[in-house]
Amino acid sequence: MSAKIKVGILFGGRSVEHEVSVLTGFQALGAIDSSKYDVTPVYIARDNVWYMGEKMKDIAFFRQEQPALNELTVVLPAPSAKRGKLILIPEDEGGLFSKPKRLELDCILPACHGTFGEDGCLQGLLEMAGVPYASSDVRGSSTGMDKLLTKAVLTTAGIPVLPYCAVEKSGWESAQSAILDNIEDDIGYPAFVKPAILGSSVGVSRANDRSELETAVDLAFHFGFNILVEPALTDFTEINCAVLDGDPPIPSILEQPIAHGALLSFDDKYKGNAKKGASKGGKGMAAQTKLIPAPLDEELTEYIQALAVGSFKAIGAGGVARVDFLIDKEGKVFVNELNNIPGSFAFYLWEHMGKSFTQLLDKMIERAYEVNQRRNRTTFSFTANLLAGR
Repeated sequence: MSAKIKVGILFGGRSVEHEVSVLTGFQALGAIDSSKYDVTPVYIARDNVWYMGEKMKDIAFFRQEQPALNELTVVLPAPSAKRGKLILIPEDEGGLFSKPKRLELDCILPACHGTFGEDGCLQGLLEMAGVPYASSDVRGSSTGMDKLLTKAVLTTAGIPVLPYCAVEKSGWESAQSAILDNIEDDIGYPAFVKPAILGSSVGVSRANDRSELETAVDLAFHFGFNILVEPALTDFTEINCAVLDGDPPIPSILEQPIAHGALLSFDDKYKGNAKKGASKGGKGMAAQTKLIPAPLDEELTEYIQALAVGSFKAIGAGGVARVDFLIDKEGKVFVNELNNIPGSFAFYLWEHMGKSFTQLLDKMIERAYEVNQRRNRTTFSFTANLLAGR
């Protein structure tokens, strides 16, 4: 009998989406096939310190206002490219004359949302380790996380996006009036103001006049150095489509959140389900009322699924990503954004297609190994002997 694959589920992180990530991590922990995998949850705290421990296998540990992190073990991630492993070394173990106890992980399932976990930072560490991981790579992660880069890439690929204005914090500080004038001329009202690198509706505001626009821009700059302003469609339908990496990538069934026509806040998305969603098999984001499948005709459904796959490929995404669309009152379809690691891995969309969450995780891990093997066949360096004789 072959040894089980040692899978690390990483969640948490230094992000405004920290709690959402904890929920996703625990959902994956409850769904993964323990007969196939030896699973280790790894918690990344808000200060980016990594922890392991038995107590954190219970979601109740994280419901405390101040989780007792001193009851966990601090671990240091160490890439081992030669072995293709991510090694976790307890910080308080070992020393000059003792061998540290360590855990070697064969594959990583990143469940981190937002900065440092979904934007390519974590993926860079995993690339250095040469370990298979089930998410977008560094390029796909960083591009998909940045709404401005996403729009630029999708526009180049011929994929429709809403018009937008990009604003840099340095420019805002020196020329607010001129920037407001440009936004009013190019976008008008109502408008949505968003941080360029963030998710879960954090820092997003709707502006109906110049005063509200100025306030919204100031708020968005609390969460980053670049923001974008888009027209707020007054009559639209929101549609989401997940994509599973493969050759070719596979689109999911479509969903339509019924609370369209208004900004869905962070609280709307998550807080109503936070307690029951992770601990008792609830569906987190899936517990929000949605129409699945979305009530669209076959032609439009296939068009949106094709755009989702095209967006996934243009960004260079991997693992499971979710592409969010807006359909205006005239029937025009626009890609709103791409989520490299969607909440709950959007597993509920695959369930409607007959694929369980457990099977979805199996496919993600299987694909992680395929991508890693392909990466290992790529030449990244060569010997030029430039230092000879110097």
